[in-house]
Amino acid sequence: MVLKVNEFERDLDSTNIGRYDTVEFSENSNSQFVYSSMDDLMNNLSDLQRMIESFIHEQKFRLEVLEDYSKGNNWGIRQGQRRIEKNKSDYRIRNNYGGYITSFVTGYLLGKPLTINYDDMDGLNADDEIQAINDNNDLDSLNYELAYDASRYGRAFELHYRDENYKDKIVLIDPKEMFSIRSFKVSNELIGAVHLPVFNDTVYPTVYSADYIYTLKPFAMGQYKLVVEDYKPNPYGKVPVVEWFNNRYRIGDFETVIPNIDAYDSAQSDTANYMSDLNDSTLVLNVDSIDAFVENGGMQAVTDSNVVILENGVNAAGGTTQGKADYIYKQYDVAGTEAYKKRLNDDIFRLSNIPDMTDAKFGTQSGIAIQYKLIGLKQIQVIKENYFTKALRRRYELIEAIHDDLNETVIDANKLTFTFHPNLPQDVWAEVEQYIGATGEISQETLMELASFTDSTKEKERLENETLTVDMTDEQRSQLLGGVVDEQDETTGVTE
Repeated sequence: MVLKVNEFERDLDSTNIGRYDTVEFSENSNSQFVYSSMDDLMNNLSDLQRMIESFIHEQKFRLEVLEDYSKGNNWGIRQGQRRIEKNKSDYRIRNNYGGYITSFVTGYLLGKPLTINYDDMDGLNADDEIQAINDNNDLDSLNYELAYDASRYGRAFELHYRDENYKDKIVLIDPKEMFSIRSFKVSNELIGAVHLPVFNDTVYPTVYSADYIYTLKPFAMGQYKLVVEDYKPNPYGKVPVVEWFNNRYRIGDFETVIPNIDAYDSAQSDTANYMSDLNDSTLVLNVDSIDAFVENGGMQAVTDSNVVILENGVNAAGGTTQGKADYIYKQYDVAGTEAYKKRLNDDIFRLSNIPDMTDAKFGTQSGIAIQYKLIGLKQIQVIKENYFTKALRRRYELIEAIHDDLNETVIDANKLTFTFHPNLPQDVWAEVEQYIGATGEISQETLMELASFTDSTKEKERLENETLTVDMTDEQRSQLLGGVVDEQDETTGVTE
């Protein structure tokens, strides 16, 4: 048998060779569920069943893939047959761009806890109640987790309820276990939510509406028979679920660059394969006849050993070719390959609007140049803050509703303001130096607040303790203590 040169690596005996270069989602993988009302839906459980089937079979797949990419378990490089020859290297290098992008954006936006202010001087009790709710639920951490889920899935969910001690509880719900239902009216308001936790391949459904909380009979995965076991009034008067949108289309921050990530994984893996295969270059042997190898079935062993047998013959001049041994291997275009990988890397950061911190020029550019590099990230920040503020507002509207229903501390969600603090390094002392150089004045207290090795309150106490001496006059003491002079012992003059 003679091998054709142009089909040598393809192996003529191989058929139906599969490739899986990148992942694709179905058209309905991120669509929203809409209905006329929850009362109508609960009276037509077959429609609810179709929603659940669509969520589990179409939408859940997308969410699982995005979760894997956020952990570096990239699907594109993991799936399919990538090397035809079984004895060749088959590296599947996964680069965790998804996790990096998600962590960077979330850390930038909520690495520093947001500030909540209650715009009502008479609402001191409400302010204390809000702080107590925040402390009881560790909302700073919860906000970060919600923003992290929104960044990778495009959506996130929180559920509200009252515990056995009648405390307000807010918990994170896995987006792979919940979907929302919205009104088909132009308002597109949230009218319901379905929670589908799975244990041992059994689904335990709960449906939330503004009026009721329905408990459905558990069913085995794939056997979608819906039966309402119980229902009870919803004390909130609103769907006790908050959906956090990442953006208008509920798309994750790295979702649009998944093909670029897959291409980069493939390029890195191909480079690794080449470097490994180079150590096992193919040995070429020229012999007088290959008939003996073919007849004795030795060709497969020779091939497995990375050896090619070429039969000697007669050249064009009529002379006999000389037998020799040599190695052949693919030529590696180092410059071209590295330029290709760099372009992919640059595209990933550029299209996801994330600054590449490994860029050698990043730390040597002027302040305005760096600001231009961050303009894409700042645009993402504005979009996220707008959607997150809506979610936070709804959170406290739910708390306001339950407090009104139970005649507890009055909270007006419309009087709350939310301030985000982007977590980005700032050269504050350079700004201070420029400000002072422009004849600006800064108080000592401000300078103490800027210092990382102390804080203003502690430093003022230490300065007072070092300055207050027994021989100090009343006038000096008054200046240090803001005009307040304590009563002194008439004999010693020492402050009591």
